[in-house]
Amino acid sequence: MMNLMARTWLATACRMVRRLSAFLAVLLLSGCPYSSDEPLSDPAAASIDPSLAGVWRTRDADSGEYGLIVIQPFDEHELAACAQGAAGEDVDMYRLFVTVIGEDRFLNIRELGMDDAEWYFARYEASADRLVLRLIDDTLFDSRTFSSQRERREFIGAHLSDPRLYASDGSDPDDMVMERAPR
Repeated sequence: MMNLMARTWLATACRMVRRLSAFLAVLLLSGCPYSSDEPLSDPAAASIDPSLAGVWRTRDADSGEYGLIVIQPFDEHELAACAQGAAGEDVDMYRLFVTVIGEDRFLNIRELGMDDAEWYFARYEASADRLVLRLIDDTLFDSRTFSSQRERREFIGAHLSDPRLYASDGSDPDDMVMERAPR
């Protein structure tokens, strides 16, 4: 369970977030994302990647303005993220946790507050000052179904070097590049 200090910090940070496109909306605009009614792995087995925690910003290509997303540990396995909603008034909250497939790290992403919310998946690379997300596209999945989380992970693992895992045929994948926000 998230301790009181972390919960207070997260709530305060969420209130401070201004003029931001919704985190998931930005990712979803990058193509036809693959989604599932279950995550890639059991969140209870996940480990927190401390490099994800903090306040990140990304610049809107059209307006040049920065948007912020706050990511903080929720418990010992999962993270919570908040971003101002597309309407500019609501704060959208997301549940995140890490699944490792081969040498690659993926975020399982699900919007909180919606009973029927799907899981989306983004490969990520994080450093001290940069976070790059690349959403999994639905091109390779077509109408494929999986009998288990393991089967889905194995399918993704077998296609890690296939560019169609991240973009439709003939398209380049769209990366969401964020930098750590200055204090």
